[in-house]
Amino acid sequence: MDVLIRTIERLTGSVGILASFAIVPLTLATCYEVFARYAMNAPTVWAYEIGYILTGSHFLLAMAYALQKGAHIRIDIFSGRFAARTRSLIDLVGYAVTLPLMLWLTYALFQHLATGYLRSERSGQSAMNLPVWPFRIVFLVAFTLLALQLFVEVIKSARVLRSRG
Repeated sequence: MDVLIRTIERLTGSVGILASFAIVPLTLATCYEVFARYAMNAPTVWAYEIGYILTGSHFLLAMAYALQKGAHIRIDIFSGRFAARTRSLIDLVGYAVTLPLMLWLTYALFQHLATGYLRSERSGQSAMNLPVWPFRIVFLVAFTLLALQLFVEVIKSARVLRSRG
């Protein structure tokens, strides 16, 4: 089981770090758009669409990484006062309730991806009008990773509860 946990956490960490690099092309595209729009009076047809796709990808692909690092929002004023076992019990209940929802959402996102691909759906957000299926792959990967990381967090919380300390 430890090998599986390490593998999932390594994958989550790698994708999370990789997602952080989406900021670089996002910044470059935004800077270029501002320059083109205001200095050359020639806005681009692609910057808006690239911007929201990169921003969405960055946040989606970092969800599981944030969970792994404990960076999701918590009410620390309360949970900071609880014993480790109490926090683990609360986490276990929360993760155990959320995990089936993530599995269902992952399945639904796969269907959504397949439908978009088969219908050759396009974004319709700009003149660029990109196909939607690559972005839907990002959704599917992100929520699959989140489900896997939730599974790992359930195991880690259960281990804390089973420990004698």
